[in-house]
Amino acid sequence: MTAVPPGTATVVRAGDPAVPRPGGSVLVDLPAGHLDDPPGRAGLAALLAAVLNEPRCGGAAARAAVEGWRTRHHLDDHSSSFAYWSHRPAALASVVDDLRRTRLPAGAAGEELLARLRARVVAAAEGHGAPLLVLVRRQLERASWGALPHDRITTRDTVAEVTPAELARSVDLLVDRARVHDATTAPDRDGGAPHGTPQGAVRGVARRADDDAPSWHGGLDTDVRADSDARVAVRLPVQDPPPGVLELLVEVLGNGTDGRLHHELRHRNHLAYGFTAACSRQHGRASIDATATVAPQHAAAAVRVLVAALRRLSEGVGPEETASARWRYRAGLLAESDGPFGPADELRRHVLGRSGTGERLAAVADLDVLPGPSFAPLPPAVAAVGPFDERHRRQLAAAYEEIR
Repeated sequence: MTAVPPGTATVVRAGDPAVPRPGGSVLVDLPAGHLDDPPGRAGLAALLAAVLNEPRCGGAAARAAVEGWRTRHHLDDHSSSFAYWSHRPAALASVVDDLRRTRLPAGAAGEELLARLRARVVAAAEGHGAPLLVLVRRQLERASWGALPHDRITTRDTVAEVTPAELARSVDLLVDRARVHDATTAPDRDGGAPHGTPQGAVRGVARRADDDAPSWHGGLDTDVRADSDARVAVRLPVQDPPPGVLELLVEVLGNGTDGRLHHELRHRNHLAYGFTAACSRQHGRASIDATATVAPQHAAAAVRVLVAALRRLSEGVGPEETASARWRYRAGLLAESDGPFGPADELRRHVLGRSGTGERLAAVADLDVLPGPSFAPLPPAVAAVGPFDERHRRQLAAAYEEIR
């Protein structure tokens, strides 16, 4: 790979396509997320993302709106990732320059737009208008890791301190340091790395050392919201699961009608219709979690059922459930790979040294019987969001003491 001059965005390109596919996609990762906001400027990364995603600010967002590109954005702890797909891949060749040209409109129009974007960022930080699942997952993070030492609190005052000049400087600085994953051509047929991108040749954006990574906290975290339904979530830490096992266990629990959660929550205990299951690996710790949407008076009972369903996985899973879970997992991976951003996501995984689709499929191909996970001897994390009164909160606290 050729050397890249300082101050130039690093671009990794896929090689010649093995299979023709419509359109092409490009991912642009800016190396600053919401935990990189400077003191007194909490919300800067979110506000910058709002500007870069606003067609009235020109740049890539304006081209996307005019030319019908599909777009996606994700703000992480230490990165802000923008994805673009066009039916004309050549149109994406200048997407970095397009981003660099993003600016707030001049004069009163720019001031009014910035005020609207500030209000939008504050509303999102406070959870206004966010889906209930997003809110409960946010609480679950707090229950899992406690008060993080590098927490930043986005408020109306901190966002108001961010000036148009500061946003313009951030665009210039971060776009010059961007990591660009150009997948306007398709990856190899087997789901491996694209041609011309040697394994290990490029790594992701350098991030701060993880010396301040939090340790597991556990506990109950409740957010009383009078204007929402009730949702509960539980998370259990797992010790060193083999590759692919947690992902298949999520499918065993199920996010649909043929999983264990549907049977336990709806048919057996008559508590809930809405539920989810997921797994994660954060701060060196693997975990598995589940959520349920319930009436407030059923929140404590749902917590008990969810924890029991998760812990019952330690008994292992038989061949029939394993085969069904493996089929669903494979179908999900292939559908994701075939999506508009699938090739670019695959390219990014490769250059970051992460497992690609082919590797993830191979990891579960020979799993005919799932071993039960070994749960870590740590307190579970439980979150609850909804219109809880004092009686509901006492019931949740009592349920948590039972499951510790």
